[in-house]
Amino acid sequence: MNPYDVVLYPLISEKTVSMMERENKLVFIVTRKASKNEIKGAVEKLYKVEVSDVSVLIQPDGKKRAFVKLREEYLADEVATKMGVF
Repeated sequence: MNPYDVVLYPLISEKTVSMMERENKLVFIVTRKASKNEIKGAVEKLYKVEVSDVSVLIQPDGKKRAFVKLREEYLADEVATKMGVF
């Protein structure tokens, strides 16, 4: 599966910014059909990072939210800056 088809866009809010700082996590809206392994592979390929864990949540509106924890050597706020969200 194409990584651009898996990861739709990053989700940025006050809560997700605090997760970046405290837990080294990024939050993305992903396609409903994507598995955790597909999400992990897509994030690693798109942003050139290593992922240690992926959790997912289906929102009440039907969108799938992926919480991606990066390995210690990668800082979530630096990756977010490279993505252009700050």
